[in-house]
Amino acid sequence: MNEFEQAEERRKRQREEIKQKRIRQLRRRMTISGCILLCIIIALAAFAVNVAKKKKLAAEQKKQLEQEIAQMNESLNDCYNTFLTDNGVSAEKSDVTAFTKWLEKNYSEEMDDLFSVYQKNKKITAQDIYDSFGATLHVLSDTYEGKLKDEATAAKNHIYEKKAAENGTVQITAAGDLCLEEDGYVLDYYDTVNDLSKCISKTILDQTNAADIFFLNHEYCISDRGTPLEDKYYVFRAKPERMKLLEQMGTDIVSIANNHIYDYGADAMDDTIDLLDQAKITHVGGGTNLDEAKQPTYYIINGIKIGFVAASEGEQYKFTPEATDSTTGILTSYDTTEYNQVIADASKECDYLIAYVHWGTEDEDMYNSTQTEHGKEFLKSGADIVIGGHPHVLQGIEYTEDGPIVYSLGDFWFNDETKYTGLLNLEITSEGLKQMSFTPCEQKDSQTQYLNNAESQRALFDHLQEISPNITIDDTGVITELKDVDAES
Repeated sequence: MNEFEQAEERRKRQREEIKQKRIRQLRRRMTISGCILLCIIIALAAFAVNVAKKKKLAAEQKKQLEQEIAQMNESLNDCYNTFLTDNGVSAEKSDVTAFTKWLEKNYSEEMDDLFSVYQKNKKITAQDIYDSFGATLHVLSDTYEGKLKDEATAAKNHIYEKKAAENGTVQITAAGDLCLEEDGYVLDYYDTVNDLSKCISKTILDQTNAADIFFLNHEYCISDRGTPLEDKYYVFRAKPERMKLLEQMGTDIVSIANNHIYDYGADAMDDTIDLLDQAKITHVGGGTNLDEAKQPTYYIINGIKIGFVAASEGEQYKFTPEATDSTTGILTSYDTTEYNQVIADASKECDYLIAYVHWGTEDEDMYNSTQTEHGKEFLKSGADIVIGGHPHVLQGIEYTEDGPIVYSLGDFWFNDETKYTGLLNLEITSEGLKQMSFTPCEQKDSQTQYLNNAESQRALFDHLQEISPNITIDDTGVITELKDVDAES
């Protein structure tokens, strides 16, 4: 083989080597591509399987969620049905379900909060509802029924909504007897100084104005009309312009169930009611007819509904008439039957009911057996606390198995006599009375002043403890029950 042929042979071998090399490269590329494709196929298959699993899981979770929501709604239905039953309302299941659906439609965020609670506790309570909605079942039910549609509608239902400084509680302050008689000591003194803060100390006025609800006994009429009742020794009437004093005190609601509201007859009592209405100060215990006299008043504050009712049984000689179907007067409780029914009905409409009663013996700091008997009746009928007045002096406080009886808050601002008085303070939550306390005051020389001396405060607290069967009062005025005392309950 010559050199040319040898060279040609080498070129052929080189070309073959290059060809084989390219074939090997191509095979490697195809193998890699195949692997990549296979990986892609496997990944897609895995993805598809995963998607299917996720869809299945999502469907299962959705089904479980729907089941839990249905279970929560059923628990909510049970809670609402129990609420209705406890308040004497018989409801069809469809009515209960409609309430729950209404909540879902109008309170989606609150229902989400409630669901979180249900997932944790597997049940719904009335307190859970308040914590989630910021309103009790009484308030939510009133809203559902349209009673709170607007301010005018609420007022027709004797319901008044107020804003509070603190969330979650209602601060109620109650005072004793107020008497603004034109020829009396307190107005004579007021007209001399022409400044309410010189008659009632600023500390007291600050507290009564700061309270969410300030309540007192309105023991006089306000009018330019009427004539004094014949043969009645003490009669009390103020001019209409004196209404400003009630407003300056921060008064929200008064009882007119007492023995002096009718001192100048029906016209003067009617004028008093009209003037209170004009000042947007509500009243209980009296009216232009019996239905008005029996009518409770309700306040909604921080989603909690507070009720007030009042009656009188304080006259030895009955000058003040009981209201009838067509005549002006007061609600009385000498026979407790009617007032017990008023209390029972009102208690079904609110979260906390305050029953005021004008009773007892004047100028006696020891309450009598009739007060105790009637007070316990009123508590058993549904009142959460009974607050009394009329004796003109402080009387004791008794805790019973159904709640406290505050027998008399004495005179708040009445005359020139020197005597202990004060303010009863109630802190109410959605679960009831959280704390009760007493602000120590003294009426003297036609003024009512806060006792700011610790020794004087302690003396008043000790006096109140001594005339009470089972309470203790600490140095800040907080009242608690002495549960180890062997007192009749």
